[in-house]
Amino acid sequence: MTRTLNRGRIGLASSLCLAALLAGCGGGGGTTEGTGGAGETGGAGETGGAKATGGTTGMGGTTTATGGAPGTGGAKATGGTTGVGGTGGATATGGATGTGGHAGAGGTGGTAGAAGQAGKNGSAGASGSAGATGTGGAGGATAGDLPGDIASAAGTPLVAAHSMTRALFAAYNGNLFQVRRASDAKTQDIGVASMGGQVDLTTLNTFCTGTTCAVSKLYDQAGNGNDLSQATAANQPAVQFWTTADGTTKLPMAVSTNKQWLRNRLQTKKIPTGSKPQTEYMVVHAAFAGAIAGTNGCCYDYGNMETQITDDGPGTMSALYFGSATDWTRGAGTGPWGMMDLENGLFAGGGGIANLNQGSASVNAQDPTIKYPGNNIAVIFGKTDGTMNFTLKYGNAATGTLGTAWNGSLPTMPNPTKYIPLQQQGGLSLGEGGDGSNMGTGAFSEGVVIAAQTSDATDNAIQTNLTTVYGK
Repeated sequence: MTRTLNRGRIGLASSLCLAALLAGCGGGGGTTEGTGGAGETGGAGETGGAKATGGTTGMGGTTTATGGAPGTGGAKATGGTTGVGGTGGATATGGATGTGGHAGAGGTGGTAGAAGQAGKNGSAGASGSAGATGTGGAGGATAGDLPGDIASAAGTPLVAAHSMTRALFAAYNGNLFQVRRASDAKTQDIGVASMGGQVDLTTLNTFCTGTTCAVSKLYDQAGNGNDLSQATAANQPAVQFWTTADGTTKLPMAVSTNKQWLRNRLQTKKIPTGSKPQTEYMVVHAAFAGAIAGTNGCCYDYGNMETQITDDGPGTMSALYFGSATDWTRGAGTGPWGMMDLENGLFAGGGGIANLNQGSASVNAQDPTIKYPGNNIAVIFGKTDGTMNFTLKYGNAATGTLGTAWNGSLPTMPNPTKYIPLQQQGGLSLGEGGDGSNMGTGAFSEGVVIAAQTSDATDNAIQTNLTTVYGK
């Protein structure tokens, strides 16, 4: 505007008991052979052969036949070795993390172990237990993922990414911003303390000790060169600090209090143009939202603007606004509100503008005044398909979930053809409206532009991640 797994050996104790043949007078000698107990077939714990019964006394014989020698019992059969149970299938590994918010497939259960082979006359080993079914991968990204990784995993990558606080990608190890100190006008790039980590406070504090610093450039972490800069010292946002809720850390923010802004109108890449879809979010500090005295506060914006510093008419920009301007539409209460600047109008949602520039703004009661306890840090999401609809979301960047202020038609008033479709031009700015209006005040921590409409799941995952930083 202007505004995301055999038998036991056979005991041949075949002890052949040979009976002694005695010659008896007058009668046939007894010749009965004591039969030794035959070796028993080795079964499990078989009983040895019974002692042989002596031969009967021969008729008329005087010598008693010697009984057969005791039969040697069959050796105790050794039972077959108990079969070893099949090894249970290993627990399947869970499905990989789902891409783009889709639930990962459940891991395949481990194959059941084969039954152990039965030993000779032994009992078969028990069958191995099947491995448990693997747990399905979680959908999309996890809370620990950074916004750039969440959006990429969902197939909606960032095309611009700016932050005073941290890396927005786990693999980012470059500069976040550049500062200029007042004492000697020297500049210093400030990066991350570690890859994927937070701002290098040591370098920043050392460089700015004993003087004040301002932000002369915000670097684009998305790799498209969509840096936002300001060469004029008086127009550079100041470096100020906010303290985390646990009281342990002071983190920088870019604060605009008097016509300060950063821009890149002509050298951008991949920023949506025409009626292409888009998503943006920005994290701001509500305590700084306002207006320069005697003005309407238009426009503390971040995002897609005209390529030239001029008002090119309705629908030529699609930036986020945070403030209390009431000249067009507004939210409930006294503000500040999150709205979208579509040029020639700030939109809180609803059908459009009533009595344009006549001081009688239409009100969307679903867009609340943002005054959160504690650090009062807000996040504003704006999404559009570029042709018919837009969505406005808001939330406390320190805790909780996102609320939806509007999910419906692009403005239809005062003329339904003015904003449908949009005619975005693809410039970028922070702290000003499309035509350069810089009467709004505010404090910025981070923001991104995505050349697509994100899913609600992606928005929610980003919000969850924000709370791990701004709610610390």
